[in-house]
Amino acid sequence: MGLNLPIQDPILQFTLLATMALLVQLTVKRFHLPGLIGLILGGMAIGPGAFGILPREPVAELLGQVGLVYIMFQAGVEVDLGVVKQHKTEVTAFGLLSFGVPAVLTLSAALLLQFSWSGALLLAAAFSSHTLVAYPVVQNMNLLGRRPVVTAVGGTLLTDTLALAMLAIVIQTVGGDNEGAWGWLAPLVLLVGLVVVAFAIVPRLARRLFAASVTSRAEKALFVLVVVLLMASLTEVSGTEAILGAFLAGLCLNQPLKNRAELHEHLGFVGRMIFIPFFFVDTGMRIDLSVFTGDTRVWGLTAVAIAVVIVGKSVAVWITGWFYDYSRMDRLLMVGLTTPQAAATLAVTVTASELGAFDSLVVDVVILVILISCLGGPLLCGYAGRQFADQRHDEPSDKDRPQHADESRQETSEEPKKDLS
Repeated sequence: MGLNLPIQDPILQFTLLATMALLVQLTVKRFHLPGLIGLILGGMAIGPGAFGILPREPVAELLGQVGLVYIMFQAGVEVDLGVVKQHKTEVTAFGLLSFGVPAVLTLSAALLLQFSWSGALLLAAAFSSHTLVAYPVVQNMNLLGRRPVVTAVGGTLLTDTLALAMLAIVIQTVGGDNEGAWGWLAPLVLLVGLVVVAFAIVPRLARRLFAASVTSRAEKALFVLVVVLLMASLTEVSGTEAILGAFLAGLCLNQPLKNRAELHEHLGFVGRMIFIPFFFVDTGMRIDLSVFTGDTRVWGLTAVAIAVVIVGKSVAVWITGWFYDYSRMDRLLMVGLTTPQAAATLAVTVTASELGAFDSLVVDVVILVILISCLGGPLLCGYAGRQFADQRHDEPSDKDRPQHADESRQETSEEPKKDLS
């Protein structure tokens, strides 16, 4: 009996997705490329828009959504809150610039292309956001402690919140909602309330549970997963996006998990093994290959959109980097982190399409922008990371550095103390 395509059995779907994820990541590493590049291309190949081997529903879509939530959660966990507090002005400045500059450029370009005001504003909301798709690359290269990376990650919360607030305001205007002029404010008020409650309850509850000797590591990890999914669900119900709730969950669990190294590593392993790879596969499965051979206008609009995104995010990075004295390579790393368009961009696009503000041509353009930016951002981060690694390799080690005589005597006098301890 032949195999019917697309495969409908959930177990077979999961088996094929897991096998492909393993083979792709093992293969692309031979070419020194980030594994997520191969996962996106592999997802495109097996998805409905190419060979049609698998449908997105139910397995790939569900695991892809959880994977994106997990990426944002890890970003919240890994951010150094001490550094964020110490440099809160640059985090805030970058968050505002990373939203404002792309929004203004997108709005201007859309109006020049004869978009309506509502369509132009929705497109600006889509492309002013960004998703930390390249975060796993930066994490694997041990660059999370760099101040520019902390600025980029910390500023993401402000950037995406402003983009989604802009979406809410335009929806209220376009949709003709009768809730009044301030109806768009309700989701933001609910989000602020959720932030206050979460920071008051979650860290205390986590510390008590993590300190309990009767609670196993598996149960502690399950508690973390429940918190992440619950926060993501509550933010979505309140009218914003799940990614903000996941990032908030990471911030709430930041300090409790920093004091539990084994649990921290365990959660990172689960994400790298299951959730995160499936997000990139699902992103690839969204791509319809007919887009590449369809209306030629798609490519012209895509080129304009990509240029607006790259220029907008780069200008925000370069202004912040110039003012706070970041190196050129640090700025490239920030551009790679903040250029990719994914979660919030998709949310805005789907909503605008349902309202009739985006036609199929614009939707195809947005999908192409997501694909290109999700491929380009990690590659740029990988390049910057390798440059940093080469710099560390070229620097002389401590034993190669000449020592002054008084330093040598001090080390000699301290040596017996080390032995006695």
